[in-house]
Amino acid sequence: MVEGSGSKAARRGPPTATLLAVLALGAGCAAPGWVGSTGRVTPRRDVRLTAGVGYQVSTQAAEVVLDGRDLAKALRQKRVTCPDLSGDCWTLEDVRPVVRAGMRFALSSPLSANLAVAGRYGLLDGLDVGLRWGPGNLGLDAGVQLFGPRDPSVEGWAGSLFAGWTRRDMGTLGGIIEDVLQGEAKLDDYSLTFVAGRQLGQVAHLYAGGRYIFTSWKLSLLPDLPIIYDTGELQRGLLGTDPSGRLHHLGAVLGGAVGWRKVYLGLELDLTQTFGHTEVLFERVDVSGFSVMPALYLYGQF
Repeated sequence: MVEGSGSKAARRGPPTATLLAVLALGAGCAAPGWVGSTGRVTPRRDVRLTAGVGYQVSTQAAEVVLDGRDLAKALRQKRVTCPDLSGDCWTLEDVRPVVRAGMRFALSSPLSANLAVAGRYGLLDGLDVGLRWGPGNLGLDAGVQLFGPRDPSVEGWAGSLFAGWTRRDMGTLGGIIEDVLQGEAKLDDYSLTFVAGRQLGQVAHLYAGGRYIFTSWKLSLLPDLPIIYDTGELQRGLLGTDPSGRLHHLGAVLGGAVGWRKVYLGLELDLTQTFGHTEVLFERVDVSGFSVMPALYLYGQF
Protein backbone atom coordinates (compact mmCIF):
# COMPACT_ATOMS: atom_id res chain seq x y z
CA MET A 1 0.00 0.00 0.00
CA VAL A 2 1.20 3.47 -0.86
CA GLU A 3 0.99 6.47 1.40
CA GLY A 4 -0.96 9.44 -0.03
CA SER A 5 1.54 12.27 -0.40
CA GLY A 6 0.25 14.82 -2.87
CA SER A 7 -0.19 12.49 -5.83
CA LYS A 8 -2.13 13.43 -8.93
CA ALA A 9 -4.97 11.13 -7.88
CA ALA A 10 -5.25 12.84 -4.51
CA ARG A 11 -5.47 16.32 -6.07
CA ARG A 12 -8.07 15.51 -8.70
CA GLY A 13 -10.55 13.84 -6.32
CA PRO A 14 -12.18 10.41 -6.54
CA PRO A 15 -13.30 9.07 -9.91
CA THR A 16 -16.84 8.69 -8.59
CA ALA A 17 -18.33 9.34 -12.02
CA THR A 18 -16.81 6.06 -13.16
CA LEU A 19 -17.95 4.30 -10.00
CA LEU A 20 -21.46 5.69 -10.42
CA ALA A 21 -21.71 4.66 -14.06
CA VAL A 22 -20.51 1.15 -13.33
CA LEU A 23 -22.90 0.67 -10.41
CA ALA A 24 -25.84 2.00 -12.41
CA LEU A 25 -25.29 0.06 -15.60
CA GLY A 26 -24.17 -3.25 -14.13
CA ALA A 27 -22.34 -4.30 -17.30
CA GLY A 28 -20.41 -7.54 -17.35
CA CYS A 29 -20.88 -11.30 -17.30
CA ALA A 30 -20.89 -11.85 -13.56
CA ALA A 31 -23.76 -14.31 -13.34
CA PRO A 32 -23.39 -18.11 -13.38
CA GLY A 33 -24.24 -19.35 -16.87
CA TRP A 34 -27.54 -20.80 -18.06
CA VAL A 35 -27.68 -24.59 -18.48
CA GLY A 36 -28.92 -25.14 -22.05
CA SER A 37 -29.24 -28.93 -21.77
CA THR A 38 -32.40 -30.94 -22.49
CA GLY A 39 -31.30 -33.95 -20.43
CA ARG A 40 -29.35 -35.88 -23.07
CA VAL A 41 -25.63 -35.83 -23.78
CA THR A 42 -24.30 -35.49 -27.31
CA PRO A 43 -24.26 -38.84 -29.15
CA ARG A 44 -20.86 -40.42 -29.81
CA ARG A 45 -18.88 -38.56 -32.50
CA ASP A 46 -21.62 -35.95 -32.91
CA VAL A 47 -21.08 -32.22 -32.38
CA ARG A 48 -23.55 -29.86 -30.76
CA LEU A 49 -23.20 -26.08 -31.22
CA THR A 50 -25.10 -23.60 -29.05
CA ALA A 51 -25.39 -19.81 -28.84
CA GLY A 52 -27.52 -17.96 -26.32
CA VAL A 53 -27.97 -15.17 -23.82
CA GLY A 54 -29.41 -14.92 -20.31
CA TYR A 55 -30.05 -11.93 -18.08
CA GLN A 56 -30.02 -12.30 -14.30
CA VAL A 57 -32.11 -10.10 -12.00
CA SER A 58 -31.74 -10.42 -8.24
CA THR A 59 -34.12 -9.50 -5.43
CA GLN A 60 -31.37 -7.09 -4.30
CA ALA A 61 -31.13 -5.30 -7.65
CA ALA A 62 -33.04 -2.08 -6.93
CA GLU A 63 -31.61 -1.68 -3.42
CA VAL A 64 -27.98 -2.23 -4.45
CA VAL A 65 -28.14 -0.03 -7.55
CA LEU A 66 -29.80 2.86 -5.71
CA ASP A 67 -27.42 2.54 -2.76
CA GLY A 68 -24.38 2.60 -5.03
CA ARG A 69 -25.66 5.53 -7.09
CA ASP A 70 -26.58 7.69 -4.09
CA LEU A 71 -23.43 6.88 -2.12
CA ALA A 72 -21.13 7.57 -5.07
CA LYS A 73 -22.79 10.96 -5.58
CA ALA A 74 -22.50 11.84 -1.91
CA LEU A 75 -18.82 10.90 -1.76
CA ARG A 76 -17.91 13.82 -4.02
CA GLN A 77 -19.06 16.25 -1.37
CA LYS A 78 -17.25 14.59 1.52
CA ARG A 79 -13.60 15.27 0.70
CA VAL A 80 -11.43 16.61 3.48
CA THR A 81 -7.89 17.99 3.61
CA CYS A 82 -5.19 15.35 3.97
CA PRO A 83 -3.32 15.38 7.30
CA ASP A 84 -0.11 16.39 5.52
CA LEU A 85 -1.97 19.16 3.60
CA SER A 86 -1.03 17.45 0.32
CA GLY A 87 -4.51 17.49 -1.21
CA ASP A 88 -7.97 15.97 -0.82
CA CYS A 89 -8.62 12.81 1.18
CA TRP A 90 -11.63 10.80 2.31
CA THR A 91 -12.41 9.30 5.70
CA LEU A 92 -12.92 5.60 6.31
CA GLU A 93 -16.57 6.07 7.27
CA ASP A 94 -17.33 7.92 4.02
CA VAL A 95 -15.55 5.45 1.74
CA ARG A 96 -16.78 2.25 3.42
CA PRO A 97 -20.43 2.32 2.19
CA VAL A 98 -19.34 2.95 -1.42
CA VAL A 99 -16.93 0.01 -1.45
CA ARG A 100 -19.50 -2.07 0.42
CA ALA A 101 -22.13 -1.39 -2.26
CA GLY A 102 -19.68 -2.23 -5.03
CA MET A 103 -18.73 -5.53 -3.42
CA ARG A 104 -22.36 -6.51 -2.86
CA PHE A 105 -23.19 -5.69 -6.46
CA ALA A 106 -20.31 -7.71 -7.84
CA LEU A 107 -20.56 -10.82 -5.69
CA SER A 108 -24.37 -11.12 -5.74
CA SER A 109 -24.62 -10.15 -9.44
CA PRO A 110 -28.03 -8.46 -9.09
CA LEU A 111 -28.04 -7.21 -12.69
CA SER A 112 -25.85 -9.15 -15.11
CA ALA A 113 -25.96 -10.74 -18.54
CA ASN A 114 -24.41 -14.01 -19.66
CA LEU A 115 -23.76 -14.22 -23.38
CA ALA A 116 -22.00 -17.37 -24.59
CA VAL A 117 -21.33 -19.74 -27.46
CA ALA A 118 -20.63 -23.40 -26.74
CA GLY A 119 -19.59 -26.61 -28.40
CA ARG A 120 -20.02 -30.20 -27.21
CA TYR A 121 -18.55 -33.42 -28.57
CA GLY A 122 -19.74 -36.98 -27.99
CA LEU A 123 -16.58 -38.59 -26.71
CA LEU A 124 -18.06 -42.01 -25.85
CA ASP A 125 -21.49 -43.57 -25.82
CA GLY A 126 -23.27 -41.69 -23.00
CA LEU A 127 -20.35 -39.31 -22.33
CA ASP A 128 -19.67 -35.88 -23.84
CA VAL A 129 -17.41 -32.92 -23.14
CA GLY A 130 -18.10 -29.23 -23.66
CA LEU A 131 -16.40 -25.87 -24.05
CA ARG A 132 -18.20 -22.55 -23.44
CA TRP A 133 -16.93 -19.05 -24.16
CA GLY A 134 -18.37 -15.56 -23.86
CA PRO A 135 -17.37 -12.01 -22.87
CA GLY A 136 -15.71 -12.42 -19.49
CA ASN A 137 -16.31 -16.15 -19.09
CA LEU A 138 -14.72 -19.44 -20.15
CA GLY A 139 -15.89 -22.90 -19.12
CA LEU A 140 -15.23 -26.63 -19.49
CA ASP A 141 -17.49 -29.49 -18.47
CA ALA A 142 -18.30 -33.17 -18.98
CA GLY A 143 -21.67 -34.89 -19.03
CA VAL A 144 -22.77 -38.48 -18.32
CA GLN A 145 -26.20 -39.74 -19.36
CA LEU A 146 -27.64 -41.75 -16.49
CA PHE A 147 -30.77 -43.13 -18.11
CA GLY A 148 -32.98 -42.92 -21.19
CA PRO A 149 -32.46 -43.34 -24.93
CA ARG A 150 -29.24 -41.96 -26.40
CA ASP A 151 -30.39 -42.02 -30.01
CA PRO A 152 -31.68 -38.49 -30.84
CA SER A 153 -34.36 -39.97 -33.12
CA VAL A 154 -35.97 -41.87 -30.23
CA GLU A 155 -38.38 -40.01 -27.95
CA GLY A 156 -38.80 -40.57 -24.22
CA TRP A 157 -37.39 -39.54 -20.85
CA ALA A 158 -33.64 -39.12 -20.26
CA GLY A 159 -31.44 -37.72 -17.50
CA SER A 160 -27.83 -36.56 -17.36
CA LEU A 161 -25.32 -35.32 -14.80
CA PHE A 162 -22.82 -32.58 -15.67
CA ALA A 163 -19.69 -31.48 -13.78
CA GLY A 164 -17.90 -28.33 -14.85
CA TRP A 165 -15.58 -25.41 -14.18
CA THR A 166 -16.04 -21.81 -15.30
CA ARG A 167 -13.74 -18.81 -14.96
CA ARG A 168 -15.63 -15.51 -15.08
CA ASP A 169 -14.99 -11.87 -14.36
CA MET A 170 -16.63 -10.08 -11.46
CA GLY A 171 -18.98 -7.94 -13.53
CA THR A 172 -19.49 -4.57 -11.85
CA LEU A 173 -16.56 -4.92 -9.46
CA GLY A 174 -14.41 -5.84 -12.44
CA GLY A 175 -15.12 -2.40 -13.89
CA ILE A 176 -14.51 -0.71 -10.55
CA ILE A 177 -11.23 -2.54 -10.09
CA GLU A 178 -10.01 -1.59 -13.56
CA ASP A 179 -11.10 2.07 -13.49
CA VAL A 180 -11.12 2.97 -9.80
CA LEU A 181 -9.50 0.41 -7.55
CA GLN A 182 -6.67 -0.59 -9.92
CA GLY A 183 -6.51 -4.29 -9.26
CA GLU A 184 -7.36 -7.75 -10.53
CA ALA A 185 -10.26 -10.08 -9.83
CA LYS A 186 -10.87 -13.73 -10.66
CA LEU A 187 -13.86 -15.91 -9.95
CA ASP A 188 -14.02 -19.71 -10.42
CA ASP A 189 -17.24 -21.73 -10.43
CA TYR A 190 -17.29 -25.49 -9.82
CA SER A 191 -20.71 -26.86 -10.68
CA LEU A 192 -22.69 -30.09 -10.48
CA THR A 193 -25.92 -30.10 -12.51
CA PHE A 194 -28.61 -32.74 -13.03
CA VAL A 195 -31.15 -32.36 -15.84
CA ALA A 196 -34.00 -34.71 -16.79
CA GLY A 197 -36.14 -34.15 -19.85
CA ARG A 198 -38.72 -35.62 -22.16
CA GLN A 199 -38.30 -35.57 -25.93
CA LEU A 200 -41.57 -35.34 -27.88
CA GLY A 201 -41.00 -36.84 -31.31
CA GLN A 202 -38.31 -34.82 -33.08
CA VAL A 203 -40.01 -31.47 -32.60
CA ALA A 204 -39.82 -30.58 -28.88
CA HIS A 205 -38.06 -31.08 -25.56
CA LEU A 206 -39.25 -30.29 -22.02
CA TYR A 207 -36.76 -30.46 -19.14
CA ALA A 208 -36.13 -29.61 -15.49
CA GLY A 209 -33.27 -30.00 -13.07
CA GLY A 210 -31.19 -28.68 -10.21
CA ARG A 211 -27.62 -27.62 -9.63
CA TYR A 212 -25.07 -26.69 -7.00
CA ILE A 213 -22.26 -24.21 -7.68
CA PHE A 214 -19.28 -23.57 -5.42
CA THR A 215 -17.63 -20.25 -6.22
CA SER A 216 -14.11 -19.27 -5.21
CA TRP A 217 -13.28 -15.59 -5.74
CA LYS A 218 -9.99 -13.76 -5.38
CA LEU A 219 -9.12 -10.09 -5.78
CA SER A 220 -6.21 -7.73 -5.35
CA LEU A 221 -7.04 -4.07 -4.73
CA LEU A 222 -5.08 -0.82 -4.75
CA PRO A 223 -7.68 1.96 -4.56
CA ASP A 224 -7.29 5.28 -6.34
CA LEU A 225 -8.39 7.11 -3.19
CA PRO A 226 -6.31 8.37 -0.24
CA ILE A 227 -8.21 7.12 2.84
CA ILE A 228 -7.81 8.39 6.40
CA TYR A 229 -8.33 5.47 8.79
CA ASP A 230 -9.57 5.74 12.38
CA THR A 231 -6.01 5.79 13.69
CA GLY A 232 -5.28 8.88 11.56
CA GLU A 233 -3.09 6.84 9.19
CA LEU A 234 -3.28 7.75 5.50
CA GLN A 235 -3.34 4.77 3.10
CA ARG A 236 -4.34 3.91 -0.44
CA GLY A 237 -5.15 0.33 0.50
CA LEU A 238 -8.41 -1.25 1.68
CA LEU A 239 -7.38 -2.49 5.11
CA GLY A 240 -9.61 -5.07 6.78
CA THR A 241 -11.01 -6.27 3.43
CA ASP A 242 -11.06 -9.93 2.39
CA PRO A 243 -8.77 -10.63 -0.61
CA SER A 244 -10.63 -13.87 -1.35
CA GLY A 245 -13.70 -15.82 -0.35
CA ARG A 246 -16.31 -18.43 -1.19
CA LEU A 247 -19.94 -18.44 -2.28
CA HIS A 248 -22.49 -21.24 -2.51
CA HIS A 249 -25.36 -21.35 -5.01
CA LEU A 250 -28.36 -23.70 -5.10
CA GLY A 251 -30.52 -23.54 -8.19
CA ALA A 252 -33.36 -24.99 -10.22
CA VAL A 253 -33.75 -24.98 -14.00
CA LEU A 254 -36.90 -25.24 -16.13
CA GLY A 255 -36.93 -25.16 -19.91
CA GLY A 256 -38.12 -26.30 -23.27
CA ALA A 257 -37.02 -26.30 -26.89
CA VAL A 258 -38.85 -26.56 -30.20
CA GLY A 259 -37.46 -27.29 -33.64
CA TRP A 260 -37.03 -30.07 -36.13
CA ARG A 261 -34.57 -32.99 -35.94
CA LYS A 262 -31.23 -31.21 -35.67
CA VAL A 263 -31.93 -27.52 -34.91
CA TYR A 264 -33.88 -26.23 -31.89
CA LEU A 265 -34.74 -22.92 -30.26
CA GLY A 266 -34.78 -23.10 -26.47
CA LEU A 267 -36.22 -21.00 -23.65
CA GLU A 268 -34.99 -21.52 -20.09
CA LEU A 269 -35.60 -20.15 -16.61
CA ASP A 270 -32.86 -20.45 -13.97
CA LEU A 271 -33.69 -19.81 -10.30
CA THR A 272 -30.70 -19.42 -7.95
CA GLN A 273 -30.24 -18.82 -4.23
CA THR A 274 -26.79 -17.52 -3.29
CA PHE A 275 -25.25 -17.79 0.18
CA GLY A 276 -22.13 -15.98 1.36
CA HIS A 277 -20.52 -13.04 3.07
CA THR A 278 -17.28 -11.07 3.04
CA GLU A 279 -15.51 -8.40 5.08
CA VAL A 280 -15.12 -4.87 3.74
CA LEU A 281 -13.09 -2.31 5.70
CA PHE A 282 -13.51 -4.23 8.98
CA GLU A 283 -17.27 -4.83 8.52
CA ARG A 284 -19.10 -8.02 7.57
CA VAL A 285 -21.10 -7.75 4.34
CA ASP A 286 -23.85 -10.23 3.47
CA VAL A 287 -23.98 -11.05 -0.26
CA SER A 288 -26.76 -13.66 -0.10
CA GLY A 289 -29.74 -13.28 -2.40
CA PHE A 290 -32.25 -14.89 -4.75
CA SER A 291 -32.02 -14.37 -8.51
CA VAL A 292 -33.99 -15.19 -11.65
CA MET A 293 -32.39 -15.64 -15.07
CA PRO A 294 -34.46 -16.11 -18.24
CA ALA A 295 -32.35 -17.33 -21.18
CA LEU A 296 -32.88 -17.82 -24.90
CA TYR A 297 -30.63 -20.10 -26.96
CA LEU A 298 -30.32 -21.82 -30.33
CA TYR A 299 -28.57 -25.15 -30.85
CA GLY A 300 -27.82 -27.55 -33.65
CA GLN A 301 -26.62 -31.15 -33.38
CA PHE A 302 -24.77 -32.73 -36.28
